[in-house]
Amino acid sequence: MSNIDNPFFFYSENFPKTLKKIKATLVFSTYQAGKLIFISSLNGKTIIKYAKGFKRPMGIAVDTKMKLAVASRTSINVFASNKFLALSYPKKKKRYDQLFIPQVKYHTGYLDTHEIEFGKENELYFINTMFSCISKVSAEKHFEMYWKPNFITELLPEDRCHLNGMAMKNSKPAYVTMFDTTNTSFGWKNTPKETGLLMEVDTGKILLDQLAMPHSPVYFDDKIYFLLSGTGEIKCYDLKSEQVILIAKIDSFLRGLVVHDDFLIVGTSKLREKTTTFNGLPFSSEDSYCGIYILNRTTGKPMGGISYTDKIREIFSLKLLFDVQVPGILIEHDEYHDKSIMADPNLNFWIKQKKK
Repeated sequence: MSNIDNPFFFYSENFPKTLKKIKATLVFSTYQAGKLIFISSLNGKTIIKYAKGFKRPMGIAVDTKMKLAVASRTSINVFASNKFLALSYPKKKKRYDQLFIPQVKYHTGYLDTHEIEFGKENELYFINTMFSCISKVSAEKHFEMYWKPNFITELLPEDRCHLNGMAMKNSKPAYVTMFDTTNTSFGWKNTPKETGLLMEVDTGKILLDQLAMPHSPVYFDDKIYFLLSGTGEIKCYDLKSEQVILIAKIDSFLRGLVVHDDFLIVGTSKLREKTTTFNGLPFSSEDSYCGIYILNRTTGKPMGGISYTDKIREIFSLKLLFDVQVPGILIEHDEYHDKSIMADPNLNFWIKQKKK
C-alpha cells in the first residue's frame, strides 16, 4: 500500500485507477465512526474523500435513478440528486457533479436495521434484525413485515437469530444470511460461531449451514457471493451446481460486499477488543485491520485497496455510485438542506434567502 499525506489511511496505486476506470464513486458506512464516506478519483492517481455524519449508519441502498437511502439508528433516510442542483449549489458552485438532497425520512424506531435495498416502484426493503424479519418501509407505521424465517414463531424485539444480510434478485429479496435458527431472545449469542446459514426467501430452504457468522450476500450470475466474518473467508455458492468455492481469505472481520464485472470489493473491520461476541475467532484484534479491498472475482487475487490505521475501525456496507465522480450530500443540519426545489426535469431551483 502506498503512503499519502493523511497519516491514518493508506491506499494502493490501483485503487484510484480502478474507480476512475469504472467511472464510479465508492460509498461506505461505518457506524463505529458515525460516518457515511464517499471515495472517488478524477485523475486515477489520487482519491477524493468526502464524509458526512449520521447516527449509527449501517445499510446503504442505491438505485438507477440516482436515489440513495441510508439506514441510521432510528430512521431510514432517502436522498435524491440531479446534476443541475449539484453544479449550482450556492456554497460551492461547480464543485459537485451530484448532490444528494434529503427527500423522505422514515422513522423506524430502533430496529437494529442492517442491510437495505430498493425494489420496484420505490419499494424499500430492509433487514429488521431486532424483529428477525425482512420489512418494508411504511408511511403509516414503523415497519411492515414482508417475510420471516419459518422457525421464528412470533414478532418480538428480541434479535432471535441475528438476521443480517439480504441478496436481491429481480428487484425482490431472494436470499438471506443469519447467525442461527434460534427462536429465543438473543439466542444466537449462546451458540457456537459456526451455526450460521444461507436461506432462500421464497421457499425457506436452507442452502448452506454451519457457516461462521455469514454476512453480505450478493446475487450475481446465478451465484451467491457471501462473506464469513468469523473466518475471514469470501465464498461463492453456485446455484446450478450447488458447489461452494473459496475465493479468498483475509484475517479480519468481513462485512460489506460489492460484485461488479470481474472483481469484488470487500470491507474488512478490526475486531472489537471488549466484547464476548468475537471470542474464539481464528484471528485477534491485533492481527485484524480495517479497510476496503478489490479482488479478482474468480481468483481472489488482490487488485488494490485502502487501509485505515486510525479513526475508522469498522465498516458495514459498501455500494458503488456509477457516473458519479465528485458527490456531496446534505443532511438536516446543513444550511442549505431545505433551500432546493426539485420538480419536473426543467424545474430545479435554489431558493434565495432574503437579507435581513
